[in-house]
Amino acid sequence: MIKLIGTNLAGMSTTRDRMDNDYYATPSESTKALLEAELFEGGFIEPCVGGGHIADVIKEYYPDSEVLGIDLINRGYPETIVKSYFDYNFNGDYNIITNPPYSIAQEFLEHSMNQLNEGKKIAMFLKIQFLESEKRKKMFEKYPPKTIYVFSKRQNPLRNGNPLDEKGKPWNSTMCFAWFVWEKGSTIEPMVRWL
Repeated sequence: MIKLIGTNLAGMSTTRDRMDNDYYATPSESTKALLEAELFEGGFIEPCVGGGHIADVIKEYYPDSEVLGIDLINRGYPETIVKSYFDYNFNGDYNIITNPPYSIAQEFLEHSMNQLNEGKKIAMFLKIQFLESEKRKKMFEKYPPKTIYVFSKRQNPLRNGNPLDEKGKPWNSTMCFAWFVWEKGSTIEPMVRWL
């Protein structure tokens, strides 16, 4: 009989350490699924740009839009603004698409909401468990998401931006991910859609 411990049940690895600075890049197919389901107008900011996994897909779908990349660490994305997103102020005429560190995703949302113009959108790639917790319940009451796009197929974030694990195989995850999309000023009840 296999004994399950908390990390097994949560879908976390029991044999690997967490990545430095929570660098779990978003697979391009995950971002493509969002951009095929949701329309955006204006420029974009990717505040956890890393190696450009999300930003490059945005440029493919919106070639005439400005795409700014911000990160604490320059991981090779051209023209990365090396800075904390929380210290970055912008004019608000942007959309935010990102895969933030899960532990501070709420802070990313709140900072974005304070910066954006009405009608602009925030999309965050997060575990479905982001819906839980009393603290976030208050946040969701203040900032209800417009749409939650739940993946019907498991998505496999790229550890340290690498598409393959140490054995040369694609990553495999047991966690359920979703795109949470907010539109500043929207007060409609959240919709759930499947990708």
